[in-house]
Amino acid sequence: MNPIKLFYIFTFLFLFSLKTISQNSGYKEVQLTNNIFDNRFASYNKYGNSIVFESNRDGNWQIYIMSINGNNQKRIIRSTSNDRRPTWHPYKSIILFESDRSGTNELYTFDLSKGITTKIPIPLKGNKTFAQFAPNGKEIAFNYKVNDNNFDIYIIYHKGTRLKKIIANSYKNLYPRYSPRGDEIVYFSRKHTKNKDDEIYAYNIILNTETRLTKMPQHNFSPIWSNNGELIAYATSTEGNKPEIYLMKKSGNAKQRITFNSDRDILPSWSPNDTNLLITKNKNGNYQICKILLKKPL
Repeated sequence: MNPIKLFYIFTFLFLFSLKTISQNSGYKEVQLTNNIFDNRFASYNKYGNSIVFESNRDGNWQIYIMSINGNNQKRIIRSTSNDRRPTWHPYKSIILFESDRSGTNELYTFDLSKGITTKIPIPLKGNKTFAQFAPNGKEIAFNYKVNDNNFDIYIIYHKGTRLKKIIANSYKNLYPRYSPRGDEIVYFSRKHTKNKDDEIYAYNIILNTETRLTKMPQHNFSPIWSNNGELIAYATSTEGNKPEIYLMKKSGNAKQRITFNSDRDILPSWSPNDTNLLITKNKNGNYQICKILLKKPL
């Protein structure tokens, strides 16, 4: 064989092996919580200098904040109920969360600067979960539980008006998350898999159109858009295997696995500049908050 051709062949194989090693090694992870309790549902505020999360370290689920290195962990709301699944207002120091303090799961906001908790008056009887503010800070998307096997998705104005049902069928449709422009949501559902596998969908609120982004015999869940609107992070698990974190383009193409370990990795959430992800990881029997340092985008 021509020595020049042989050189290029070996060079190609060497570079390909490096790429494969890089893809299968995952990214550097930093553990932010480390205790014998469960810590979950972490997300950054707009400025990337504070993280909110839920923890059951006080006996029931309560809401905490911490600095981005895991220091200064502090409970911010005092109640005897379960206060859960916090998310930030897009540009204010306000946290949206759900609580069972009234007997059913209702949605509330907590103003960090004023220390005031306010209930969002939603004219639906039953549990509301997985809420998130729209990028304009006015609307809220949330899940409404019809029964154990049926969850619909609604949008409502933050003062409790303009209630609108946007996803409704006889299946679980869970975890609505807005695109950066607020014109779409991603969520996961079993509506096309005979109630077996969770698949991810993008729904255009303006056009009333929908795109299925995953189509595989796996559970694909807890999707969330990057702040630049180009990528979606999510968790994937095959039957019998622990979930890992993946990225894909907003079109559903170029799926890439970014965690490679024996832990259960779920609930990704982007930093404001999209340089890292917060995830919830099961370590030694408890859920902990970790940060994944992304090396480069897709």
